[in-house]
Amino acid sequence: MNNPNRESPIHIIFKLLPLIFFIIFLSTVVSSHSPSYTTHKTHRLTETKTIPELIIADLNLTILKVNLASSNFSDLQTRLGPNLTHCERCAFEDCLGLLDDTISDLKTAISKLRSSSFEFNDVSLLLSNAMTDQDTCLDGFSTSDNENNNDMMYELPENLKESILDISNDLSNSLDMLQMISGKNSTLESSEVDVEYPSWVSKNDKRLLEAPVQEITNFNLSVAIDGTGNFTTINAAVSAAPNKSDTRFIIYIKGGEYFENVELPKKKTMIMFIGDGIGKTVIKANRSRIDGWSTFQTATVGVKGKGFIAKDISFVNFAGLAKEQAVALRSGSDHSAFYRCEFDGYQDTLYVHSAKQFYRECDIYGTIDFIFGNAAVVFQNCSLYARKPNPEHKIAFTAQSRNQSDQPTGISIIHSRILAAPDLIPVKENFTAYLGRPWRKYSRTVIIKSFIDDLIHPAGWLEWKKDFALETLYYGEYMNEGPGANMTNRVTWPGFRRIENETEATQFTVGPFIDGSTWLNSTGIPFTLGF
Repeated sequence: MNNPNRESPIHIIFKLLPLIFFIIFLSTVVSSHSPSYTTHKTHRLTETKTIPELIIADLNLTILKVNLASSNFSDLQTRLGPNLTHCERCAFEDCLGLLDDTISDLKTAISKLRSSSFEFNDVSLLLSNAMTDQDTCLDGFSTSDNENNNDMMYELPENLKESILDISNDLSNSLDMLQMISGKNSTLESSEVDVEYPSWVSKNDKRLLEAPVQEITNFNLSVAIDGTGNFTTINAAVSAAPNKSDTRFIIYIKGGEYFENVELPKKKTMIMFIGDGIGKTVIKANRSRIDGWSTFQTATVGVKGKGFIAKDISFVNFAGLAKEQAVALRSGSDHSAFYRCEFDGYQDTLYVHSAKQFYRECDIYGTIDFIFGNAAVVFQNCSLYARKPNPEHKIAFTAQSRNQSDQPTGISIIHSRILAAPDLIPVKENFTAYLGRPWRKYSRTVIIKSFIDDLIHPAGWLEWKKDFALETLYYGEYMNEGPGANMTNRVTWPGFRRIENETEATQFTVGPFIDGSTWLNSTGIPFTLGF
């Protein structure tokens, strides 16, 4: 991808020289203390010196640091014990879980790097996911940005903060090294070819997504409040699903309102939720940051397991306008896809946390930052609805959180509609709405060939805090329509892009941006690789 913020190869080499010399020095020291055990490893680092091997060595060191940080977090949590508030306990739990996820992703990255034909994009995203996990860990110990929230959080000891930042720095260095061996920035093959389904969707999943629910008879499990299914709760069905499955496991959720918080951990892979339709099958809960939960744990449904699919379901957080951060769905599931689903909340409705994700013909409702996170995500043929916020608040549709220019992440909105929800329409002249604001330094969001209604302020985009990230962000618009699409008075930030050619815009389509040609066919969700 032609990244305007990307550093030159020469700059990356000079930036990484201290790290490379350190790894070689460390391997030499270890060899001198244990020659019979490390001769081969030292030879690989000091004689061969291939960049993949240097990255592997760096990641092995990082894993040691992650294990140490995890142990320190666990020890501190035990010592503080009953003195912690509920929100602080949530923050510790988040960090411990995210550090476990980091180790899993780094081990997978090492395994891929050892393959003679590893995919650059796969490894790059795994490292990006791990960096996002560190950001999320620290986020849990921060207070709300909203002025009316007076919550106080336990302040982490400086050594623990530094350990997380050190892990992030190591991952950043590994990403820089990875850039040096990337033959190309993104996969553009077939990016302009329209197909009915992406290649990550299997024939069976395609059939499941196309078929009316009454024609689908091969569910693995069913959930029904009235007792006519295998279970009456979704959590029970998820618990009964196999761990680390390589084949699709289908859970049919019969129409009804399910009041529960559902979590699919990393081991619950290849699960598919099928409902009876938006507004018919509804999963709802009301956790919020104001009520003492970390933003991460406010999610009505949280998904980590790879390959999650949802069809014809409403995900709702009904905590309400006054409760601030309250997530309806959080996904860190790689190759997750959502078809004809609804995400209903106010602030922080849809947490696209990390990994590759795809949303087709979905409806998303919210007020502030209601699509946020650091996934590589495409919204195609979706409707985004701004709801009426508190009188003192501005509306922001997105808050993307890319923290480094090498991370292959961002929010791409294609052939979609940016609109006012019914409760906002009568009073929309009383509020200002923006397409997004930069949560982190390299925030990246693009709007392509979509309809933008008149609720959007002529400037289009909103600052986060003063001039933060205005030079390093990437916000782009290409061939949009509607009264809010006029770019005459758009922001003049260095990072804002009036995308004027198809080549640049194509980089953010399903094909190259989320490698849709390699996995979407297996989901059965209709999609277009290009425009």
